[in-house]
Amino acid sequence: MTNQLATKIVCPNPECQAPNPVSHNFCAHCRTAIPKVYLWAVGEDVSSLKVGQTLTNNRYVVVNSRVLLDTKPGWQPEVVEKVPDFITPYLHLVEHRPHVPQVYGAVAFNRSGRRTSTLWLLEKVPVYSEGLGAAFAGKLMPEISESWKGAGSMRQLNWLWQIANLWDPMQAEGVNRTLLHQEVLRVEGGLVRVIEMMPNGDSKPKLAELGKLWKHWQKHARIGIAQTLEKICNGLQKEEIVTATQLIALIDEALRTVGQKQFLNCNYLTLSHTGPTREQNEDACYPASGDPLHQNTGYDLSLAIVCDGVGGHQGGEVASSLAIDTIHRRVKSVLDKPENRYPDSIAIQIENSTCVANDLISMRNDSENRQERERMGTTMVMSLIYGHEAYIAHIGDSRVYRITRTGCHQMTLDDDLATREVRLNGILYRQALGMSSSGSLFQALGMNSSTALHPNIRRTIVDEECIFMLCSDGVSDRDRVEQYWQTEILPVLEGKVDLATACQRTINMANTHNGHDNSTVALVHCQVKQPVEAGQSTASEFPTDLAAASLAHSDTLLLANPESHSGSIDRQRVQTIGEKASSSNKKPLLFGAIGLVLLISIGTGGWLLTQGKPSVPASTSAPR
Repeated sequence: MTNQLATKIVCPNPECQAPNPVSHNFCAHCRTAIPKVYLWAVGEDVSSLKVGQTLTNNRYVVVNSRVLLDTKPGWQPEVVEKVPDFITPYLHLVEHRPHVPQVYGAVAFNRSGRRTSTLWLLEKVPVYSEGLGAAFAGKLMPEISESWKGAGSMRQLNWLWQIANLWDPMQAEGVNRTLLHQEVLRVEGGLVRVIEMMPNGDSKPKLAELGKLWKHWQKHARIGIAQTLEKICNGLQKEEIVTATQLIALIDEALRTVGQKQFLNCNYLTLSHTGPTREQNEDACYPASGDPLHQNTGYDLSLAIVCDGVGGHQGGEVASSLAIDTIHRRVKSVLDKPENRYPDSIAIQIENSTCVANDLISMRNDSENRQERERMGTTMVMSLIYGHEAYIAHIGDSRVYRITRTGCHQMTLDDDLATREVRLNGILYRQALGMSSSGSLFQALGMNSSTALHPNIRRTIVDEECIFMLCSDGVSDRDRVEQYWQTEILPVLEGKVDLATACQRTINMANTHNGHDNSTVALVHCQVKQPVEAGQSTASEFPTDLAAASLAHSDTLLLANPESHSGSIDRQRVQTIGEKASSSNKKPLLFGAIGLVLLISIGTGGWLLTQGKPSVPASTSAPR
């Protein structure tokens, strides 16, 4: 148990030399927030780890099976030059977090005086933090199979939808067998999270095997979706559903039906500040900073945007304001028409609006004869909530976080050169930070023609109360969001503060602990109410017996036995739905990956490799 270990956490603030142990979540001396970093160990000798054991001069403490606590989270972890093949998929799939863990570093492990081997440490794993209390800290989240019976229709479909969306990316990396190992599939509320990935080996898993596993879960599906899931499972096993695109389309159709019974209320507010060291504010946001609270209900559109301008004299603020005005007007005007409110259309309109804004800024640069560092540009991040779906889009390094009562997860991946090296070349992020211009952006609005621009668009399902936090890097730099979300944002979900207070406290935090840049935040509070269905659990989502939820790791596939069935899938209907949704379900997942490769092949231009926003000390965290 974590709370039973005499563990001293070292303050990550390099300027703090206090000898006193850290108390609670803050340094007792300088009040720096101390995040507890729990890690999952993988490697040849992980089975030899013992609870209470320490590694690397007492830095890492084994707190639960293969869960380690880093007592020096501000220090650089050990890295090695050669990354083994089984670690590479984590780096290539970094854009699919928070479903997929990230690589933290390596640690030398001496097994009882015998040979020394290397263990690899994964972060952002499905482990509870201390925010839920000491009894939860370091404990693994429950398996999807354990939580399935108590979940409602929307959540059951959402879990399957996420797994289906991971199938093709994991297949490309040779690890989609992971999705057949239900013991590594954990859930955090509505979010599916993988503990570790299982290599395919010599075999290539088929969707039929996924149908075999789902058939086991389908027995305990909610009445309203049981028949639909039976047909899907049968269609998978009979190989009538042969692509992930077809599968996603069928689940999407079921989600739309169930989503009509879900009540969603969105409150959203923005706040922007020049900061203590800047003379002008180059950030911009929609709704405008300080506007009264906006509230949308049901199938109204809830749109929030944050832009962070860069470029020459009186350029950044012009670019960010022009992007805000263009994107919100175009998105609203097109999507006000009900016939355009489908996943493929929404994603396309977001992309088109972003490209139009890019070209307007670029034309403005050309008309004013701005060259190289004088050219103005802007980052952009937006969230669009519609019905049961959230669309996240971004360019640059402004970010979106999704915050629930159990965790804070970054939903975007910075468009910087260090992150590009991680995704394309399989380099550890901490190694990539040592490269020249590692923090420079390789794309931003206004720097080139839209033919070289590739917006990153992501679609997610909203089936629980949460907050989408959009912010410029003046807020997120140095991992401040990860450090302070529990004190500044979580109280909104707990009913202790309102959005206005949370916005102001977040800006104050940014000005106090960063302070080198403008700071802008937009908070979108989604409140969800769903009808209680027969047999559905209404108790707390947190397991009462966390020991029973701990991992019993096995290399054996836990698959249900095939059973006789009468359900069937209409082949023609599957094909039609799959074709209709091909762009909607492939595009949001592939915009970033395909766009990135194309962008590199075209060339990013000299400005993007050298131009950047004011430099700050590089974060030592994993790719964001």
